[in-house]
Amino acid sequence: MYEILVTEPEYLDADGRAALDRIGHVTAKRMTRKELEQVIPNMDAIFIRVDTSVDAALMDKAKKLKIIGSVTTGLNHVDVEAANKRGIKVVNLHGTHTISTAQYTMAMMLSLCRNIPWAYDNVRKGRWERYKFIGTELEGKTLGIIGLGKIGLQVAAYAKAFGMKVVAYDPYAKQGDVPLLDSLDKVLAQADVLTIHAMLTKETNGLFGAKQFNMVKKGAYLVNTARAEIVNQEALLNALNSGQLRGAAFDVFIKEPIDGTDDPMVKYAIEHTNLILTPHIGASTREAAHAACLEIAASIEQELKKV
Repeated sequence: MYEILVTEPEYLDADGRAALDRIGHVTAKRMTRKELEQVIPNMDAIFIRVDTSVDAALMDKAKKLKIIGSVTTGLNHVDVEAANKRGIKVVNLHGTHTISTAQYTMAMMLSLCRNIPWAYDNVRKGRWERYKFIGTELEGKTLGIIGLGKIGLQVAAYAKAFGMKVVAYDPYAKQGDVPLLDSLDKVLAQADVLTIHAMLTKETNGLFGAKQFNMVKKGAYLVNTARAEIVNQEALLNALNSGQLRGAAFDVFIKEPIDGTDDPMVKYAIEHTNLILTPHIGASTREAAHAACLEIAASIEQELKKV
């Protein structure tokens, strides 16, 4: 019987668990790195999300491991090159999180533009200071999308329904319904709201730095539900503090989980009312989790049957 480890069982619904149970014996438990190192030598497959890092050192202990199934779109938490060298198959999602992440992006955008988190906090504290929360409408504004894959295209469709003009930058995308500009600078100069949906690569790592924030239309908003490393953290906080950016919303952090209130982004958010932070939940819906579980379970079963 195959041994399958699930490291983030909170996202494994009944149907997903049943699918894995048909394949082999399932151990579903959150583990420390030390615990993971102890059990990994016995595992044929591992079912993970973004909180579990699988690096070369861990793979060296995984003598039986045949497949890593990541219930994510990105694979920055997996050393894919090391896996390939060891003959370990790596599978991830292809579009399962599109709707959930695109909807969450719009929720973040609206929350920023209408000051919802801070207005809620104001009432929760027994106050009624409406004058502090005059917002901005999306209709008639320009949305700049960085990365026009499935999620970017879905966000574009939602934004158009709100009456927004949409432009995008993605050197690998094909021309379609969304105008593609030939440089990031042109998008930065036009956009009232910017949203990032690019994969983290050598090209996109640090794509947004001080230079780019200086080019941003003054008073613009920035939403990032992709990867934190795409944006230089210091440059972001400087742009927010100076007013170059009116506000930002991030669902991703350079180090996840965060180091409590010592994280620089968290420190800033505690002291200011123009930065929304959430714990990487853009894809966390019941519907997306269900579909993702079944997709990765099917991939694990298919791979193990080859053995």
